[in-house]
Amino acid sequence: MLFFLNDNIQRNKSGIEHAQIKRLHLFEKYHQPAKIVTRQYSNELHLVTAEAGIDDRNFINLFDYFQEACEVPQKNIRIKDIPVNPHWERKADGINYNYYQNGKRILYIRRRSDTDRRVINIQYFDHYGKLLKVSWFDSRGFISVEQLYDWDGKMATENYYRPDGTLAIQLAHQQGKRGKEIKTYHLFNYHGRDYQFSGFDQLTRFFLDELVTDKQICGEGPVGFVVDRVYELGWAVLHMKHRVFQVLQLHNDHVNNPDDMLHSTLNYNYDWGLKHLQDWDGVIALTPQQQEDLQDRFGEFGVKIYRIPGPIVPAAVINKRHVPFKKRTKKQVVMVARLSPEKQQDHLLKAWPQVLAAVPDAKLDFWGYANDDFDKTLNKIVKEEAINSSVTFHGYTDDVNSVYEDAQLLILPSRAEGLPLSLVEAQSHGLPIIANDIKYGPSDVVIDQQDGLLTKNGDIDGLAQAIIRLLQDQDQLAKMSKNAYADSERYSEPNVMKLWNELVADMKEKGEE
Repeated sequence: MLFFLNDNIQRNKSGIEHAQIKRLHLFEKYHQPAKIVTRQYSNELHLVTAEAGIDDRNFINLFDYFQEACEVPQKNIRIKDIPVNPHWERKADGINYNYYQNGKRILYIRRRSDTDRRVINIQYFDHYGKLLKVSWFDSRGFISVEQLYDWDGKMATENYYRPDGTLAIQLAHQQGKRGKEIKTYHLFNYHGRDYQFSGFDQLTRFFLDELVTDKQICGEGPVGFVVDRVYELGWAVLHMKHRVFQVLQLHNDHVNNPDDMLHSTLNYNYDWGLKHLQDWDGVIALTPQQQEDLQDRFGEFGVKIYRIPGPIVPAAVINKRHVPFKKRTKKQVVMVARLSPEKQQDHLLKAWPQVLAAVPDAKLDFWGYANDDFDKTLNKIVKEEAINSSVTFHGYTDDVNSVYEDAQLLILPSRAEGLPLSLVEAQSHGLPIIANDIKYGPSDVVIDQQDGLLTKNGDIDGLAQAIIRLLQDQDQLAKMSKNAYADSERYSEPNVMKLWNELVADMKEKGEE
């Protein structure tokens, strides 16, 4: 059994989550036991996983595990199911309701949306109007957590319940010295015993130890971890009492200065994990170049460095009928990536006025959620360059395939990457690409002059000229589109699974020691 460890899965998923999900489906197809494991709580979690196509049987969350709620039958809770005193006065607040006793609000019932009238939470108030408690319903229909508030309106305690209503976990919020919040976790009646943990990492470590010894989940075979977010989970994994096969997965450039691979400071996401490299059984690089760079810098530790790409092109996509190039929206350019400084959407925007001067009817669409208000920076550039009529920000989309099949050209002007999912996804849908030739990934996907163009990082004029060149040559774009479909087969399911099989074999060998 291989567990793919993550901190969380949300609706707006990063490339890491998309890579995990693709990997899980690959393992399912080849009947290799695997599950995604997360640790953060959300009452919407199983809505998110269902929308992502993740079967509950192949997904485990820390809170679900201790709440005995990994697989719970769906139950829809509506207002009629809430035992409310019929003598209380009820007043509508949109789709929600306030309840009053002697003119004072004592209850507020909130529903999900106009189209989904299930109850999401119940809020309780004292006779002074202060919030006392919020009871949150899990999307599957049971009260999963109650949040209790103190007189100052601060959350004091969170009680997490099993579907049968018994208390499973209590999280106490306390103020320490200098106002620093201290969180203490209490685990109740877990196999007949109570436990206390001084922080979330301690609870996570205990959870992982319990998980790998749970025969109902793991079976009798060897167990291994692929840690997709080592920044959040590395400490817990390396401090477990039960040693299992554990591999650190890289999803990006592992250094801050790709021009000095041997001496550069490490990317903070991987800093702790790589500084404890001797404690891992392996590291997964995404490209041959990253594998080589890791070997040059860390080879002395003798830790195996695998090369396994994150992107996977399903057979259904490879076998799908190709979109005739003439049916694509002419001169439609897209960028699919979260809005973040390292993705350098600002470089593309600064190149865009040159593109418009040569190709006045070109359109540029951005797809992706924003990090740290970077969208405000980008919108400022759009205004300054007076290009708002040709530039659109769409936000995150679950239907990215339609974006790829409608556009004529995808741009990725990043300064650092691992092996971008968007490049392989776009290529598999026949979309020509212009990307910066950086570490790592673009040159592993884009075959320069064949299915796209590679540009120099930081060369805004060169980026503009590359875009102009292709938009003005529709025949060349059509040829690149045809080549893109064929070139994407390098990331087919059989090709990627062959690489995973080597790691699985190593896990089995270690399990037999």
